[in-house]
Amino acid sequence: MKDYGRVVSLGRFSMLLPVFIISMICLGGVKAEDPEIDISAIKYTNDFENGEAVNIVPSGKNESTEYSFRIFDDDDDFPDDWEEQSFDDSDWDVGSAPFGNKANEGVEPGTIWQSEYTSGSDGDKDYIIIRKNFTIDDGAAILGGKIKSAYTNYYAVYLNGQQIQNCLSYSGGCYESEAEYWNKEISIDVDLFIEGNNTLVLVGRDSLWQGGDNTTWLDCELDLKVQSWKENPIVLGDDLVLGIDFFNNEESNETDLNVILEIEGTEFANQTIEIETNKTFEWRVEWTPDRIGEFNVTAKVLNESLTRFIHVGYYAYNFSVADDYLVGNTSELLTYNITISNEGDVDDNYTFQLFGAFNDWDVEFVPNVINLAPGETGTVKLEITPDNGTFAGVYELTLTARSQYHGEIANMIVQSGRDNETEWKWVNSTGSRLYEADNTTWTEIDFEPDSNWTLAPAPFGDNDLGGIDYNTEWTGNNYAYFRHIFYIEDLSDYENDTLSLNMAANNYGTYYLNGEEIFDDLGWGGGHYAQYWNEEIKFNTSLLKEGKNVLASVVRETGQTQWFDEELVTVTPKSSAWGFQPDYLSLKLEVLPVYAFELVAPISDKAVSEDEAWDSEEWCCGYANWTYEFDIWVYNRGNIGDSYEINVTLNDTVNFSIVDFDSIIHAEFDEEVTIGLTIVLNPSVTEFSVGEFNVSVTSMNSTDEISLWTVVKARLYVIQDTLPPGTYAQTPSLVNSSSFKVEWFVEDWYKDNEILGNDTKYFIIEYMTDNGTDGQTWGEWTVWANFSSEQESEIFTYGFDGYRYRFRSVGGDDAGLIENKEDRYDSETRVDLTAPYVVLELRMDGNVTNINYIELEWAVSTQNGTPEIITGYNAQYRFNGGDWTTFEEDTLAKWAGFNAMVDGVYEFRVITSDEAGNKGISEISRNITVDTKAPDTKLVELPELTDLEQITLNLTQIEDTVNFTLYYSVVREGQEISPVEWDIYGNYLITDLPILVNVTNQFHYYFMVSAYDLAGNNLENDSYEDIIVDRDPPMKIRNLGITKGTLIENGTVDVILSFKSSPSQDLVGYRIYRSTNQNETGEIIDEDDSEALYLSYRDVKVSLGATYYYSVVAVDRMGFESEAEVGFIDLVVEEEPVVKDEEGEGQDITGYMGAGLLVLLAAGVLGGGYYFFGMSSPRNIVTAVSEVVEEGTSNFTEVDGELLCGACGAMFELTDERSCPSCGVFDD
Repeated sequence: MKDYGRVVSLGRFSMLLPVFIISMICLGGVKAEDPEIDISAIKYTNDFENGEAVNIVPSGKNESTEYSFRIFDDDDDFPDDWEEQSFDDSDWDVGSAPFGNKANEGVEPGTIWQSEYTSGSDGDKDYIIIRKNFTIDDGAAILGGKIKSAYTNYYAVYLNGQQIQNCLSYSGGCYESEAEYWNKEISIDVDLFIEGNNTLVLVGRDSLWQGGDNTTWLDCELDLKVQSWKENPIVLGDDLVLGIDFFNNEESNETDLNVILEIEGTEFANQTIEIETNKTFEWRVEWTPDRIGEFNVTAKVLNESLTRFIHVGYYAYNFSVADDYLVGNTSELLTYNITISNEGDVDDNYTFQLFGAFNDWDVEFVPNVINLAPGETGTVKLEITPDNGTFAGVYELTLTARSQYHGEIANMIVQSGRDNETEWKWVNSTGSRLYEADNTTWTEIDFEPDSNWTLAPAPFGDNDLGGIDYNTEWTGNNYAYFRHIFYIEDLSDYENDTLSLNMAANNYGTYYLNGEEIFDDLGWGGGHYAQYWNEEIKFNTSLLKEGKNVLASVVRETGQTQWFDEELVTVTPKSSAWGFQPDYLSLKLEVLPVYAFELVAPISDKAVSEDEAWDSEEWCCGYANWTYEFDIWVYNRGNIGDSYEINVTLNDTVNFSIVDFDSIIHAEFDEEVTIGLTIVLNPSVTEFSVGEFNVSVTSMNSTDEISLWTVVKARLYVIQDTLPPGTYAQTPSLVNSSSFKVEWFVEDWYKDNEILGNDTKYFIIEYMTDNGTDGQTWGEWTVWANFSSEQESEIFTYGFDGYRYRFRSVGGDDAGLIENKEDRYDSETRVDLTAPYVVLELRMDGNVTNINYIELEWAVSTQNGTPEIITGYNAQYRFNGGDWTTFEEDTLAKWAGFNAMVDGVYEFRVITSDEAGNKGISEISRNITVDTKAPDTKLVELPELTDLEQITLNLTQIEDTVNFTLYYSVVREGQEISPVEWDIYGNYLITDLPILVNVTNQFHYYFMVSAYDLAGNNLENDSYEDIIVDRDPPMKIRNLGITKGTLIENGTVDVILSFKSSPSQDLVGYRIYRSTNQNETGEIIDEDDSEALYLSYRDVKVSLGATYYYSVVAVDRMGFESEAEVGFIDLVVEEEPVVKDEEGEGQDITGYMGAGLLVLLAAGVLGGGYYFFGMSSPRNIVTAVSEVVEEGTSNFTEVDGELLCGACGAMFELTDERSCPSCGVFDD
């Protein structure tokens, strides 16, 4: 039996199978949507490591930057962890930089820091610590920093607790006598900066050794080096950093994103990255272009790509000099005209370098930098002025130009010991040189060192250098000699290169390559500390030899700290990649000869004695022929060697004779030569004879005639001088300067002695000092200087504050006799550099007063432990920040009273003068504001009436009011009394305004203020403001009646309204409205301000054919309307009316009005009856009332709790009395 069910099922499945397979294929082909990742930028820079400078802490000089600070007497007083970032300085003072006590480079201190000398090398307030916090938002963007410091004497700087430099003592090697912007500039490693808060700390120290100069200064500036994408022009050889920015637009983080960088269509780099939601990922790729031209740079991620083109250019230039041979004199400006053209494909800045010029020459390029576009040509002037000391001759100079893109590729030939422990053969002396200065054989290649030379690795030293340890110990005060052998295989490898010899050494040295001197500072001044590198000397490769070469150096150490290291580097310009080599032009400068000389006779007047004369054979009158030789010095002050012709003439040929002299002499450039003149005293000479020898000298080589002459005198020495000079020194007893005048004189008794005296030749000036002990202890005598007799005074410049100095002169004469001044002195001087200082106080509290008399007092602060002798005080004031004015002059009192004539801000100070002439300025007092004028403050005017629940009070003419008292009075309206009785509502500050006051209906309010300023001034002001509160509408009118007139004319008729007034007391009038719509008030047809009890109104010529609704309201002083009294009249015409004839006679037409009967709707009373009033005129009060009352009804009708009189229409209260109080009608 067949299973049809199974067959049917299989058939259904066979029909669905193709559909299922197709669906699976389609589903398999559907791919999840790629995340939305944008490539927002491709950036590049060739200066990534340098970044861009950002000023994070400005200098006080420019910005008055504020610091937390504290002043200390000694570094022992510093609190723990003062340099740490975590230190709490919240209780320190806050002040603006610079910190100091006097102006520096035209900059005034922002905060006063005044040190005080005490004794010896100590003082008070000579240390200051300043702290500054700053914030770094993105630490990853920081590449480094630089701290610049301006300070006097000593300083230290810390960042986030890490020491940057410590120069708080002389051993730090960075003592500065004067502050400069900037004394120090130090780079800071990027690792010292942190993201978020950072703390900069500086310490200043004023050196008070021997009193110092009491000058203080401390300021700084901190710059950050921040990562920056500066897209400068690129030249071949530049190393680039590319920055590609990818932005994630998705709402979730994206991971495993493969990013690709293609250059010229070829994949250059790829990386898998992760990007947080709505964040940018910066992918950095380093790339060095390998050719010149345009590069297609494409970044890819998923299906996104971004392409930009980067141009790689090259620099090249050509320059020439119009005239390369110039001739001129010393001190003459000589100009070479240079033409330079840009032959590259990038804008370029060019600078020039000149080699071969002397340091004392004035050399300048104008302009210093020239900018040229590709293909552009420009001119530059090279201006040279040789100094007066330039030797005549032709000088060969070398000129080269440099592109701003100039770069070099360095290759090491000899590595430093720091980097590679390079070994040198070396030997050191025990003191003096091992080889004389002119013996350089030890520097040559073929020199063979003996066994005293040893092989050892550099660096050589005795202490670490900035964290670098020495490899070979070198100690002692000596000369050390070093040699290092290296080999060059192929010189052609260095054909276009430059060599750089880099040296790190303490103090002095001379450096050689293959026996040729490269650099020498062995004979220079004070030496220097070692650093990498002290010198980097560039020279060409012509000194190199193929094969063996030798570096040789001699370094002298004076016993401080030893160090020696060296490296040799070859430098290849990167422009060689495109075949451009910087050119070098040879220039020649000829300096013309200058002929000049100076003539000096060291002894111009000589008394010749027997001991000084030559052999004697002839005698006359007791004297022989005494011969003597004078020396006359000739100094060549020109710039070239010269020969000189000498002539000598004599005035007295009887008693004197010329024996011999040099007739021609020669002096090289800057040389001194001596002319020997031999003379003889003839036998006829007497003690009164004077021989004058006129010596003239003439240049033989100068084209101009240059001659000088001098006279030397000879006389007979007769008497032996046994009397030493008598002299004395004279100085002021008290000075206020470290430099003062010292004078010296010959005693009158010695000048008057013509035989043994009056021959003082020189003065030796000696001094001693008490070293600041106030004369208690004196040191030894010190020779200051030796002065000739022609000089009478000199300035002594070694004075220290608080020191006393004693001076004496010791005279010497021609005979060699010296004055005896043992245990004696001539004068004494006390140096007082410290300005007197007073502490100023004001005899009042606070900063504001309403009294125009101010007293101040002061006390003298003792300086250096010595009481000051005060010669006067000047008390000064400054008004509103203006100029200082003296109001108490040269007083010795220690207080002063001041009358402030004008209100304003006053400051005070005291200038103190001492007997030395020092003037000290006290600190400025606190500001005192004198305010004697009371504020005339009043309430802002209030309206007479209000219906508000709350009113607003405000003030006018506030001026300097700070607080006030608000007075008030309140009574029910109509119960006012005089005078007003006041109560205090409250005391307020000006900031409390406006004042809101809740008020009650039907009350009368009064308000008044009494205002006070900061000084307490108060003006009693009797003016006040008042206001009445009224929120009640008036009561409605009464007894509204509406009738029509009897005359109908042209389809119109008059309508007469009559009513009784509202009983309210504050009425101002009534309004009458008319409408043809029962549900509308309609238009105002009349406003009336009548005060009558009964009123009426005639609405004239009202058109027939409609029903009219009248509303009457009372209006009070607030403008409120009462509830309306409403009535209507139907003027619909059913029959033609009868019109009166011309005689005035007419018929009664009431029978024809139909529905024209009066309907009264007054106060909701319907069916109360009709009232007809006879009117004499539309607005006259009713004069007669007719009553229409049905028999058996009451005269009164009750309306809203009151009774309406049917006789007169009056409304009155419901009482037991059943009579109308208005007309007297009685109702039973």
